[in-house]
Amino acid sequence: MRVATVFRNSDQFRLISYFFLVSALFFVPVSSSGKSIAIGVALGFIVLNPNFRTKLVSLSKKHWFQATILLFTYALIACFWGPATLHEKLLVISKYTKWLTLPVLVIGFSNKTVRHLSMHAFLFAMVITCVVSLCNFFYFNSPDPGAVFRNHIMTGFMMSFAAYLSTLFAYRASGVQRLCYGLLVTLFSFQVLFVNTGRTGYVIYVMMLGLLAVQYLSWRKMLLALCVGGCCLGLVFLSSTTLRTGVNGLVSEYEHYQKDNKDTSLGYRLQFHAFAKQLFNRNPILGNGTASFTASYRIEQPVDSWSRRLLEPHSNYWLILSEYGLVGGGIFLFLFVSLLLESLKMSTMRPVALALILPFIIGNLSDSLLFYSGTGYFFILVMALCLGEREDTKANASK
Repeated sequence: MRVATVFRNSDQFRLISYFFLVSALFFVPVSSSGKSIAIGVALGFIVLNPNFRTKLVSLSKKHWFQATILLFTYALIACFWGPATLHEKLLVISKYTKWLTLPVLVIGFSNKTVRHLSMHAFLFAMVITCVVSLCNFFYFNSPDPGAVFRNHIMTGFMMSFAAYLSTLFAYRASGVQRLCYGLLVTLFSFQVLFVNTGRTGYVIYVMMLGLLAVQYLSWRKMLLALCVGGCCLGLVFLSSTTLRTGVNGLVSEYEHYQKDNKDTSLGYRLQFHAFAKQLFNRNPILGNGTASFTASYRIEQPVDSWSRRLLEPHSNYWLILSEYGLVGGGIFLFLFVSLLLESLKMSTMRPVALALILPFIIGNLSDSLLFYSGTGYFFILVMALCLGEREDTKANASK
């Protein structure tokens, strides 16, 4: 009887799920284990909520919901062909299961207070990350001070997003709060531009702050802000050894690639892309099957100087096309277009959603950001947080 009473108390389930949702946003930048535990517990308590099934049925009418189911289902179907071993297929399938958590997390984030606390929990985690990174940079002479808890690519991406989020909050706030958010913007910007060696972070940082200007300023003010911002970035380029080395290194690597010296960071990426393109051309409609890129690379060894296991071609688009062909590519496009269209219907969370989706669209050109757990769950958690506003609005309207 006592167990039955507890299971009928939906308020307890909501409070516990809210706590772990906030915790998940905190742990995403700083701990893979903490993130996994927090998401797992949150999902469990959301599912146990008596109203869960009703809300899930309502969400099933959404195009983005249908796209996530299609993507996972096609990944399962594609296990029936291709050269991959069962272990390789199961490994890749496990990467796609995180998409099934999106609608469940949306239900959990349909509370304004939880969304507010979650975003600030993420910012707090990024402050910790930034402080550790600066200590590595100034005091410990770390060879890669931008790699804190995560690699420098993921850290730079999330730090750029944190700078955007802080700038957005500063714009909406006033007085002391605006000053505090402004200090966060300065702190995060310094980490991205002077400490972090991830070149993806540079591109995403510029893109996000440019997007903010487009979203909130008139045409005249936007052009002025872009001009001033461009001048500031020019000064940063001249004064930041890290930024200058990264940009010059990218130019140098491309020149080496043109001269047939392809074994550089950029050169490896381009070679992986070329091999993925070859695989796509072999079966352009249905693809070569789940985990076929990993298996084909292991079997054919197309890059002599890279003999290690390679799970993906450092491009989410080439990964999808090589393994799932135009069918999978169409589903992937359907997913992003539906999320983008849903984002345009939001109110308060629309800028955040767009600042998440558009950089991921760019970032997936050079990295498989949605394939791995860290960046993949970062996208899904923040996207669920934004989509939760839509469900919150509908629930309030029905009262």
